Amino acid sequence: MSVTSWAFPVLIACALGISAGYFLGRRKNLLLMKQYAAAIEGALKPSDQQYTWVGGYIGFRADYKVKSELVKRVKATLHLLPRLSLLYYPVALLTMRHDKLYVVVEVAKSLAGEAHLIKKGHYRFLPPGIDHVEKFRKSEVALGDTKFELLSQDARGEKLLLSWARELKVDFSKVKHLSFTSSTNVIYAFVEPSTDLIPVLLRAMLLFAPTVVK
Repeated sequence: MSVTSWAFPVLIACALGISAGYFLGRRKNLLLMKQYAAAIEGALKPSDQQYTWVGGYIGFRADYKVKSELVKRVKATLHLLPRLSLLYYPVALLTMRHDKLYVVVEVAKSLAGEAHLIKKGHYRFLPPGIDHVEKFRKSEVALGDTKFELLSQDARGEKLLLSWARELKVDFSKVKHLSFTSSTNVIYAFVEPSTDLIPVLLRAMLLFAPTVVK
């Protein structure tokens, strides 16, 4: 049998597999986007929302207005694995092992200090966006079976952030970074999303906001 006699059917089979993978992966990501958006809206009950799709089928950026004098707005960014690309998906798993959800709650009043709870080993280098990190108090804490590094400017911030985290009652292996920052007056969460985690996290963030203002 010549090379050309079997190469063409193989190429056809590969093309069909890639096409099928694209449609199945696209359907999966679309379903996840709808589920996560519904979970966010169900928790926030926004008075208005605006979505911007990212890369077609790999996520969205969203801006929510909520019925609160304290919370100016809530922003969410969802970044999904490229399930629609069978060729790139294995490569993406090397740098991005799971779907990602970033949530920012912008508070209308000044926050009291700054503190970060970061899953141990999550960042290869210093956590991004923390100025003068060498001046922070540092300790290690365990939440469930997951270890975190706690960075805080003072004892009050440490206590506030730990109290918030411990009240979540979630699978902490999916939590990557929780924080509040006075320089920007935001409460921040970075998690591996799930329809169970999202409502608990967002409701807790809204309840946390009044406790951390000056």
